[in-house]
Amino acid sequence: AKAIVSQRLGTSKVAASAIISAIEMMENHPALEMDRPAEFPLVAAFHATGSRHIAGEIETRLAEGYRTFKVKVGNDADADLKRVAAIQQAAAGRAVLRIDANRGYSEADAVRFARSLDPAGIELFEQPCAAEDWDANARVAKVSTVPLMLDEPICAAEDIDRAAGLEGVGFCKLKLKRFGGLQRLRDALAQVRACGMEPVLGDGLSSEIACWMEACASVGLVTKAGEFNGFLKPATRLLTNPLVFSSGSLRLPARFRPEIDLDLLTRHAIACERFAA
Repeated sequence: AKAIVSQRLGTSKVAASAIISAIEMMENHPALEMDRPAEFPLVAAFHATGSRHIAGEIETRLAEGYRTFKVKVGNDADADLKRVAAIQQAAAGRAVLRIDANRGYSEADAVRFARSLDPAGIELFEQPCAAEDWDANARVAKVSTVPLMLDEPICAAEDIDRAAGLEGVGFCKLKLKRFGGLQRLRDALAQVRACGMEPVLGDGLSSEIACWMEACASVGLVTKAGEFNGFLKPATRLLTNPLVFSSGSLRLPARFRPEIDLDLLTRHAIACERFAA
């Protein structure tokens, strides 16, 4: 079954990854068999803009246990630089920042932003330009005061190799939904490290099951705060044993297995299909 689905990875990596990782779960993939409790520090999305609100949100996030903040930029390079500087000043070294342009800058604006960025307390600068514009992102990486992280372009082993050849690119961000299952994801994480870069793992849009799988996949391969925090966002939790968040971290007990609340799932279902063997 995995071989059949793998042949269709090019049609939809998201759909194929969901099916393959479900099969790997039924197979008791070794990555999911954690025999001891584990905790995984998570990144916190940072939203405040005005100086007063920035200070307040920093104190709130620190009190929640977060030590890595993700700051979105990509609209106005000059305004973004001022906001980042205000966050740096208020954080005062108590947390590290990830700056994410999410493909929002033109090359010229991205170069100006990256060249002017004060590196103090900043871990990385993520995806400044369009995913398909490798040349623009490469030129930004060359002048950036902090290492660049590529996100959307990293979908296969060859993308990791290509990123490793770019001066100034120090990180690759991987997601389970792009790599066709747990084993392929683990192999890709190891490849990032073998290429001399640091992997960052996680999808802020994932469900509890995918976040659990990404956390398990990160063991022994990822040292940076995880971005598998999507489970914190929905108002409705679909597990009878929801993932536990405490002190800025996802905490998993030994031999954890997610258990779906089938009644709750049925109430939220839009459609259902069954396939004969």
